[in-house]
Amino acid sequence: IYIKVKPPSPSFTMRSFLPILSAAALAIPSSNAFLSPSVVHCVGSRQLSSTSISLTNKSIHNEISSLEKSIASSLAAASILLGAASSAFAVSGGGLDYAGLDISGQDFSNGNYKGKDFTQVLAKGTSWANSKVQGCRFYNAFMVNTNFEGADATGASFDQSNLDGANLRNGIFTGCYFDKTLEGASSLEGGDFTDAQIPPKILPGLCDREDAKGTNPTTGVDTRESLMCLD
Repeated sequence: IYIKVKPPSPSFTMRSFLPILSAAALAIPSSNAFLSPSVVHCVGSRQLSSTSISLTNKSIHNEISSLEKSIASSLAAASILLGAASSAFAVSGGGLDYAGLDISGQDFSNGNYKGKDFTQVLAKGTSWANSKVQGCRFYNAFMVNTNFEGADATGASFDQSNLDGANLRNGIFTGCYFDKTLEGASSLEGGDFTDAQIPPKILPGLCDREDAKGTNPTTGVDTRESLMCLD
């Protein structure tokens, strides 16, 4: 007797297996009544011992209930552990702490936000003055009239962010990623842009600005040299 069972689908559960077990138990013969004469002749004097399977719905139900409780307990414990891990990750940096939020007008100055994600934030008039924002992601953020004066933004990403009116005075922007929106910044004076990724086509315009001058008070790097201005 063959019972063909298809591979379980994602929604397959132990309960759906009960009808198959019951069918199998009923299908197994208790004697050799269904054997053909030729099979009996080949077997000779050997006899097939009868097979009996006793499965009760009650016992199976109890086993399943016990298993479900164990799984539920394990999932609850895992959820608690993951929650604790997420909280620790957010505190230590790198989590999606501010992405997509409206933080306009808020004061983040003199703080440590290293590695935080500010993707697509609304940050009109927000200040990060004298803060540590190394490695932060400001991708596609609305950052009109923001203040990064004296901030350390080493390795931060400002791709597709709106920097109109942004104050970058005396900030450290080494290794940062900028696009053409850097032209909208209100002040570059004293900024260190060493090894920053800036579109070559806007560099001449940046070097022609009156505020492209000064020396960064922290690194001692000349702003024009960091922008690779030719004069």
